[in-house]
Amino acid sequence: MANRREFTKKTQRGALKRSGMVCEAVGAMYGLEAGKRCEADLGYGVEFDHIVLDANSKDNSLENCAAVCIKCHRWKTANHDIPMAAKTVRMEDRAKGIKKPGKQHFPKSAKPEPRDPNKGLPPLPRRKLYEERA
Repeated sequence: MANRREFTKKTQRGALKRSGMVCEAVGAMYGLEAGKRCEADLGYGVEFDHIVLDANSKDNSLENCAAVCIKCHRWKTANHDIPMAAKTVRMEDRAKGIKKPGKQHFPKSAKPEPRDPNKGLPPLPRRKLYEERA
């Protein structure tokens, strides 16, 4: 698996300038209400987020870079990026015919027919549910 590519300093400067030093995280992808922007002061810490995963897009442009606060970036990474990356890998594996090791699918065996007393087999003896004591 290839390492994630980082944004250039020029792209990071552009994202900070565009943000006005305020978190650019918007909406549910960052754990916020739909359409709501975080607007946390980036003076306390800034991280540069690939809006569309680098693994999926290979896009390190300014349009795919968001200057976000640490809290929003952590939320998106844990709740969006990691599950999305795992899904992408699963889909690629499936397309290539790669399956999990140890997963073997055996055909179901036929169920035995129930005993029929009319086929010449002796009936099973009755079991006592309880014994009476004398």
